[in-house]
Amino acid sequence: MLIFWTITLFLLGAAKGKEVCYEDLGCFSDTEPWGGTAIRPLKILPWSPEKIGTRFLLYTNENPNNFQILLLSDPSTIEASNFQMDRKTRFIIHGFIDKGDESWVTDMCKTEYSYPPSKVHLIDHSLGAHVAGEAGSKTPGLSRITVLDPVEASFESTPEEVRLDPSDADFVDVIHTDAAPLIPF
Repeated sequence: MLIFWTITLFLLGAAKGKEVCYEDLGCFSDTEPWGGTAIRPLKILPWSPEKIGTRFLLYTNENPNNFQILLLSDPSTIEASNFQMDRKTRFIIHGFIDKGDESWVTDMCKTEYSYPPSKVHLIDHSLGAHVAGEAGSKTPGLSRITVLDPVEASFESTPEEVRLDPSDADFVDVIHTDAAPLIPF
């Protein structure tokens, strides 16, 4: 039965070959290595930014208990915020199920602002590892990426351009606390 579903999903994925483009973000394909492979059999295009509803929540020393929302579509929100380029900056990227206003994310933001300014450090959880890998591959010289429990699916045995890789930052550390497969067989 498992073989039947594996073959069915692979064939369904192989039937597509599409691309979608979003202003300001570029174009995305469902072809290899992003889809149609043994590790990623389904060819699924990313949702639109509107459907995803990404928010950037800024905590600083000046506003440690309440976030400021930064909008990609409105640079004036950054200019009007407490963001300062001369400070060390950390981006905390949550996983697929969590949201940015979850208590663990806000607690981490409140405790991580006592370091002197220098370089960017991405801290990621779960599927956030793939976001960090993408950010690191597009940002040469990124200081550090720390990944907490990356999702096993598509984390191993995939090309460097579709996953976190040691070359994505000067220092990449990955902490696994649960090595069990997502779907045990």
